[in-house]
Amino acid sequence: MKTGFPATIRPMLIVGTTLAVVLGLLFLLFRILQPFLFIFLAAFILTVFLHPLFEYLQQKLRLSKPISAITSIFVFILAVSIPFSIIITLLVDETRDVLAFIGANAGVRNELTQAVYGYLNQWGISTKNIELEVNTYVVTSLRFLSASLTAILSQTFGFILNSLLTLLVTFYLLMHKEAVSHYVFSVNPLRQSDTVRLVSRAAEVMTAAIRGNIIVIAIQTVLGGVGFAIFGLSSPVLLGVLYGASSLIPVVGITLVWLPATAYFIITGNLTGGIGIAAWCIISNLLMDNVISPKIVSGGTRLHPLFILFGVLGGVQLFGLFGIILGPTIIALSFIALEMYRQLLKDNT
Repeated sequence: MKTGFPATIRPMLIVGTTLAVVLGLLFLLFRILQPFLFIFLAAFILTVFLHPLFEYLQQKLRLSKPISAITSIFVFILAVSIPFSIIITLLVDETRDVLAFIGANAGVRNELTQAVYGYLNQWGISTKNIELEVNTYVVTSLRFLSASLTAILSQTFGFILNSLLTLLVTFYLLMHKEAVSHYVFSVNPLRQSDTVRLVSRAAEVMTAAIRGNIIVIAIQTVLGGVGFAIFGLSSPVLLGVLYGASSLIPVVGITLVWLPATAYFIITGNLTGGIGIAAWCIISNLLMDNVISPKIVSGGTRLHPLFILFGVLGGVQLFGLFGIILGPTIIALSFIALEMYRQLLKDNT
């Protein structure tokens, strides 16, 4: 009586069993690492962005790998923390000035309130109970903030912890890039040339997207701050920072900042200032969206501005803030994948 499996079935059974074990363990690994996926994603993006500096320190200055990695991360921390600290200091000062102005100009505030009520009444909107509703809303909001203080502090601690973990993972990715790349090539069923194309294109698009968005935000911040200062709005730095940050929000973007500023001018009787700030923001934004931004972002990624737009919109919905970078990257890699498939069909015909 024969035992065992036929010679033709045994290899298939071994491959199937091995594949099932590997997939099962990979699924468990994914579930274990799932809470930290965005940490690894952020570390990968940061590694791509810092790698040119890391290579320069290692090859040109002859620094060791650990020193080069630590120096690269330290430079990144300085590049982020110094401007951030300056902006935060200016924002705190201007916010304090705004609150002092509001407290010292109760009469102006009342005139503004009456003007708003007048506009609402002209449109048939009753303002009899509006003050009661506003007070109720303020009290409710304060209670909510008080009750959520613990959650806010917890999220702040979580953000700090996640940032430290991201920097730690970035350090090890910079240190062991060659080993990681070799391992990926060894387990990857794709041809090495195709893998290199995908990785190189991903690094190119990510670096261009990060650099381009930083430059665009900086330009928008300067344009907004200058415009608000020219037309006499107080706290131009505060409004400029909000203006630049809001440029990341798809579709509505800077409208969230300049539209209320325009409404404030019109309500207070400064029609010239309202028209001026609206014209300044609209014209500068059209210039940014149609001339400057496409050259900065699209030129670096080598993608059409339309693909950039839909990549950002879809990426933000799928990945949140990281979608600004991942959306265009996935679109660029999709074109390479289609080209790989077309080449495969050509080779087999």
